[in-house]
Amino acid sequence: MKNLILIVLSLFISNTVLSQEISKEKMYGTWKVQKNLTPKSDPKLNDIIDGFNEATFTFYENGNFVLKSTNTSKLFLMTLNMLKNAKWKLDQKRQMIKLGNQENYFSIMGIVVKERDSKTFFLINETPIELEMVNN
Repeated sequence: MKNLILIVLSLFISNTVLSQEISKEKMYGTWKVQKNLTPKSDPKLNDIIDGFNEATFTFYENGNFVLKSTNTSKLFLMTLNMLKNAKWKLDQKRQMIKLGNQENYFSIMGIVVKERDSKTFFLINETPIELEMVNN
């Protein structure tokens, strides 16, 4: 019986730790890429991956969003251009930030936010890109 109680208690504690929810308020501000954890396995994605190395993501309280980078590769500049004048919203159920506007249903880019070992990670939806982030 003691073992059963310990198992149930440990499952509850681990579930609580792993399911920390991201709040809209936590996302406010400018986030800088601390480390790009993306493996360079597809040469077609290298310019995009490198572009995120120097990127900052700014989430404003009014819903505006700005992505900046010093990278000038043509492919990454296209990404920056697509996100000009973008808005952001938090999909609480999926723990995903959606970028875009009402007209495109916030479908330009999705960022899954994860927390592990007191660190925050942005996973760019539908890509292998994983970024360790720090809020400035």
